[in-house]
Amino acid sequence: MSGAPRVADLLHDPVLAGTRIVAGAAGLERRVADVHWYDGSFPAVADHLVVCDEAQASPPYRLEATVRRAQEAGAAALLVVAGPARPLLSTVRLADRLEIPVLWLESGSPGQLVLELTALVRAPEQVRARTIERLLRQLSSKRTGQDILATAGTVLSARVSLMTSDGSCILGDTIEVDPRLHLDQAVPQRGEQLLVHPVLDPQVNRLAAWLACPFERAADVRLDVLAVGLAMTEPFIRSWLSGQRAQADRDSVFRAQLVSEIVAGRDSVSRDVVEGAVSLGWRLPGWHVGIHVHSDADAPVDRERIVDQLTAGLAGHGIELVASASRGNGWAMWITTDDEPAPEDARRVMRAVRLVTAALPREWSLTAGIGRPHRGPNGLAESLGEARDAADLARSHDFRPAVEHSDELGVARLLATWQRSDVTRAFAETALAPLRDPAHSHLLSTLHAYLESGGSAVLTAQALGVHRNTVTTRVQQIRDRLGVDLDDPSQRLALQVACRALGA
Repeated sequence: MSGAPRVADLLHDPVLAGTRIVAGAAGLERRVADVHWYDGSFPAVADHLVVCDEAQASPPYRLEATVRRAQEAGAAALLVVAGPARPLLSTVRLADRLEIPVLWLESGSPGQLVLELTALVRAPEQVRARTIERLLRQLSSKRTGQDILATAGTVLSARVSLMTSDGSCILGDTIEVDPRLHLDQAVPQRGEQLLVHPVLDPQVNRLAAWLACPFERAADVRLDVLAVGLAMTEPFIRSWLSGQRAQADRDSVFRAQLVSEIVAGRDSVSRDVVEGAVSLGWRLPGWHVGIHVHSDADAPVDRERIVDQLTAGLAGHGIELVASASRGNGWAMWITTDDEPAPEDARRVMRAVRLVTAALPREWSLTAGIGRPHRGPNGLAESLGEARDAADLARSHDFRPAVEHSDELGVARLLATWQRSDVTRAFAETALAPLRDPAHSHLLSTLHAYLESGGSAVLTAQALGVHRNTVTTRVQQIRDRLGVDLDDPSQRLALQVACRALGA
């Protein structure tokens, strides 16, 4: 009996979809050993789910006698298939007092229902085998990830989604991830209300994504069907990912070649390049702002994931990236507009890139450079070149993420000259002395991050991995200890040079 499903478990099975509990909810934890069709008599029905039709519920007073007899015979629950009729209040009170569940289904074939429930209770292995056979047969003709998940969801009568290890949805519905699951370990897992199955990378046999299937409550038999169903779906998703990867690789190479030819040809790009750019939706005659991104991570990083998250993050700030392509030691991407960007747009883009990169995983160790707006194919090449130079400047900083704009290159070179001088170092040692002892080293690192973040508490908090209130408190302590006005641009500049001179 320990493995038999409970009444509440069966209610969450697709076989009983649409069934309502009209009385006796206190008995839902009773186990069901078998299913019995009620034809007017109660033989040995102990721990049985008793199914009856409208004849036993009409007139309504007959149902009350049936409930009493079912309880006396030891039945687990009574399932009535009787249209929109309702039991009498006295019947409901009786079932509640006896704690025998009365379940109501308005439509369906009672005979078919008995057969399906009997198979579910007596022969769960057969139910699982039939479900999996039907799943494999239908999946064999599916080619897209969306179709594969939709088919799996239909056959399994469950929601099935594809998500990343951090819970981001790739396909299907967004699912709340159980924090107790270890999504860094590529093994099937079961949370309180979520089943997950790893999808392996088709090229390097490592974790690529997760198939996820939420459930409210289910018998072990039902969970077993869902778990096996996810396992059978995984090879089809893996095959689809392999096709997507191959296409993405071809597209990536094509984009990189086009960018290289645009940069090399500038205004004299060939007709083939123009046609290729048009096929990708690139508007070469427009105004372009180039962005160059680089990762100094110690371990290999998923370039596609970085680009996707940058694209999505900037879109959240109203900035649409036209395209991205591998270029040298990083990724070239750009923004295109029909009209010349306003001067204040440069600050808006700079702030957005800083916010987005600060929100991404710190282990990616990202740096980025932003070019000035230029027009036409030659302008795109010019802006991408400026962005690359600005990214090189950002990489020279000893903090990550770091973002620089090409407009700052001249000032940055001047600052670099200043910070290397003996006079500047002497000033730095004196001006920052109150923060250089071990007890206040956290204030020195906070000051450096705060100044490099343009005085933004939000960006500083993200760079340091602390709460913004912590940053606000530390900044006030810095003001008090140094006796400076951090709202004064000249004092901020002096302190920024001092921090860089000491390598804070």
